Amino acid sequence: MPEAISDFLQKRGALALLTVLAPADGFRFTDLEAELTISSSTLSQRLAEARSHGLVTPGMNPSETSVRNEYRITTRGERVVRRMERQGITHACQTILDYTHRIEEEMDSLLDWVTTHQAELARLDDQPAYMDAFGESVTTPVDDEIEYDDEFMSQSGGGPGDDDGSV
Repeated sequence: MPEAISDFLQKRGALALLTVLAPADGFRFTDLEAELTISSSTLSQRLAEARSHGLVTPGMNPSETSVRNEYRITTRGERVVRRMERQGITHACQTILDYTHRIEEEMDSLLDWVTTHQAELARLDDQPAYMDAFGESVTTPVDDEIEYDDEFMSQSGGGPGDDDGSV
């Protein structure tokens, strides 16, 4: 059983599934699907695997009058999640989910901006990609490189400050 749980935890969406279910009082499939960043087929597989490992159980919410099939974490699942919490894994999973949702929320705004600024963005393609702030290429070698005086660059110099023993 521990090897099977270890294999399960390494699969895509498994840690996030446990992270989302742990503090909740049950989630419907559609709510889990909206919360997680995996496909519905992957979610179905992970729920089936979690059920087979005794980490998740389906059930009905007794306070609801309508029939709502919900998934809840089991005692075994809670034990695994407590360990995940101690290692900071649940926090990391929740952070990833939060950022993913933020990206999804802001994507329409970004696409609208790109559409509005298409002409400007197209003009930028006409310029060489590697230009500095003065419009000079930073990748093309410059012909008028600075030439250093061989005497100045030599060890025995003869310039000011040389101590050759003369007064």
